[in-house]
Amino acid sequence: MNARVLLILMICMTSIAMGDILEDAAKLYKDKQFKQSLGLYQKACDQNSSRACARLGFMYENNQTVEQDFKKAFELYEKSCDLGDAKGCYKSALKYEQGDKSLTLKKDLKKAEAYYARSCEEGFSLSCYELGSLYQYTIDPEKNKKKMEGYYTKACREGALLGCYKVAHYYESKKDLAKAKQWFKTGCDREDTQACFRLVDIYIKEMAELKPEEFKQELKGYRKRCEEGDTMGCYKMASMYSTGRGVKQSYRKAKEIFVKSCEMGDNASCMEAYMMIQSGF
Repeated sequence: MNARVLLILMICMTSIAMGDILEDAAKLYKDKQFKQSLGLYQKACDQNSSRACARLGFMYENNQTVEQDFKKAFELYEKSCDLGDAKGCYKSALKYEQGDKSLTLKKDLKKAEAYYARSCEEGFSLSCYELGSLYQYTIDPEKNKKKMEGYYTKACREGALLGCYKVAHYYESKKDLAKAKQWFKTGCDREDTQACFRLVDIYIKEMAELKPEEFKQELKGYRKRCEEGDTMGCYKMASMYSTGRGVKQSYRKAKEIFVKSCEMGDNASCMEAYMMIQSGF
């Protein structure tokens, strides 16, 4: 057996052993057997497991079996980040963004920015959101508008709902309602109630600005879009039935359309259908 094959086998065996340690530690931790899990996490961290170091940091930070030690927790978060753990980078970024007197750690926005960026690139959506927030409010907002938009967008796509709302609000402030509606709808479809309400506000405003002679033509267009599976078209058609714009008012018909759109996955329609059902329609 040559040296290269032997090295590969050793690496594989080490990875399997590490996986077993982490699995056992996670089971013990879940069962709240913190003392036993602590020893396994410490062993894995000593062998440079980023996930184990991050968990150890959390245990020191939150007084789980070990005496609460914020300095030790921070050191472990930094180590886990250096080893590639996204959550460890996020925790380190938070400390640098805020500063911490107990750690004699000065506020350092450049380091916070760098740690958030590393975490975001590893797919931790909350770090993408925090980075967007830094660019919006703290680090040269006028210069970094594009970066802010980009990181809020990435946060939204990676699963942080606040990112969806923030990028939508940004487009709304720019008077780009088409993109604003798109991102509010993305948040709404992921059950962000705040995004749903803002989306509904825009829908209602758009419809209120229609001229009476435009109602029938708009209704025709909404109906076609709804039949093609466009939930926004369904929502607007249902709203016209509920308000009597361009068609004879019918709460029953409006509810049917809202329910249909809800079943197609549109949460704004689900909200409207629920309120109509609760009102007895």
